[in-house]
Amino acid sequence: MSSFTQFLNESKEQLDISVLAANKWLKNESRKEYFLTTPCKIEAKTDGVKLTILKIDNTGDYTKDYIFSYKGNILYTSEFDYISKYRVKKYSMGASQFKLVFDHFSKLPKNNIPVNTELFIEYLLKKSTLSSNYKRPHGMVLIASAKSSYKVEFGKLKTKPDKFDTSKRNDYAKQLKLNVPLKIFEGTMISEKTFEKGIKNPQLKKIFLQDKSAIDWNNYDSIISNISQMLLQVESAFGGVEEGVVIKFPDILLKIQQAYQVDQKARLAIKNKYRDTPENETIYWNNVKLAALEIQKMMSNKKHTLEDKLAELSQILKTYKPTFTHIKKNTTQIIDDIQITAKTQIIKGLKGNNNSLILGRFQPLTLGHQKMIKRASYLTDKIVICIIGSKTVSEKNPFSLELREKMIRDVFPEAYIITHSTGNLLSILRKSPININFVWAGSDRIDSYRKQLQRADGVYVKEIPRTNVDISATKVREAIKNNDFKSFKSMVDKKLWKYWDILKEEIQKGEDNG
Repeated sequence: MSSFTQFLNESKEQLDISVLAANKWLKNESRKEYFLTTPCKIEAKTDGVKLTILKIDNTGDYTKDYIFSYKGNILYTSEFDYISKYRVKKYSMGASQFKLVFDHFSKLPKNNIPVNTELFIEYLLKKSTLSSNYKRPHGMVLIASAKSSYKVEFGKLKTKPDKFDTSKRNDYAKQLKLNVPLKIFEGTMISEKTFEKGIKNPQLKKIFLQDKSAIDWNNYDSIISNISQMLLQVESAFGGVEEGVVIKFPDILLKIQQAYQVDQKARLAIKNKYRDTPENETIYWNNVKLAALEIQKMMSNKKHTLEDKLAELSQILKTYKPTFTHIKKNTTQIIDDIQITAKTQIIKGLKGNNNSLILGRFQPLTLGHQKMIKRASYLTDKIVICIIGSKTVSEKNPFSLELREKMIRDVFPEAYIITHSTGNLLSILRKSPININFVWAGSDRIDSYRKQLQRADGVYVKEIPRTNVDISATKVREAIKNNDFKSFKSMVDKKLWKYWDILKEEIQKGEDNG
């Protein structure tokens, strides 16, 4: 995993605009009939990254009027001063390509787009996982907008958009000189006549007239299969073919993608074009991390904002010469990797951003758990408590996620509480609402946790020391089974005593399900 990928994890604080794959949704005849007989709109699906631009003022100065972010991570206008536009266009495969976004917005006149409008944009940057090789990369496609409130903290933009709105898309795109998705079709696909009537793209019309004889219009599978192939042949507005198409029905969005988009072997082959052997990749990224740390030692110790720190980092990178190479990367790409790694390290080191994670089943929360969580809370700024387990109750896991979360919240109202079905640390870290620098582990799990975190930059394992209050949840469950309220009270916080009857009921349900 590259540092670029690691830093730019998907934010859970922004609107989810994921789309269902049509082939997975079309499981029965009724759905196929809906697909073909229901009026729909079909647009090209570009192969880029989702860029969020939030308008926060209307001064006419783009550096004051907008917050730019990629997957919730704020992009600052001065952090890419180390590289010229020419080198970005010719050599970059990383985050420095966002410099071209800033350049575009710097040339725009003042507009009348309302303040607190969140813009959802597909940005066609060049990246190692890109499947669609555009002849004209770096285009921006406005997908939708939303009225949104927001919060900025530790380099993160957290938004609360009201809805996914396309009604103002053409107007906003015109003012911002952006593209909108290429319209391909509007209508129903059930017959030769209705499909031809609904075609909005001249190239699709040509493909259809050429290939329509292959379609059996009395067979749903034949119609869907052939039309899907036709749609995927339509050329992109940016040259080459698109990742696929999005089909908008009144109550569902579906997508049809190129075969290589869903073929894991094909996607791996694309990624490997820019990768060395696993051993050399590990050596390379270790060198990148060391270089990032070396550069930070050159930086001033004065208290600055994050934006100031990144601007200073950029000035140092202007003349920095890496002492290592990569067989498949140029110097620009190596500098980009160092920049995003250093940015990650700087953000993780910001005062107030030193947080930790503790995870467990908490079946239920005991005084032993409580002491461990309190210790972790004292040593870091904030704590995330992750409750592990499925929603299904059993004899070994009698208490529901909802009940366990409620009990923990009663004892630790200030903690961030999340749930996850497994103990996969990388997945849990992606789910965390705040930055994590440390994961707490008992001595029996330290090695396992460290192995899992090898690919997580800047996240370390801390041992939970043994104490004289190591009460197992098993003992608490035994007390509940034995109707021993006195022992139960001695092993859990008094705030949980009120759950005694509920816990007894769930223990019984678990035994019944076991």
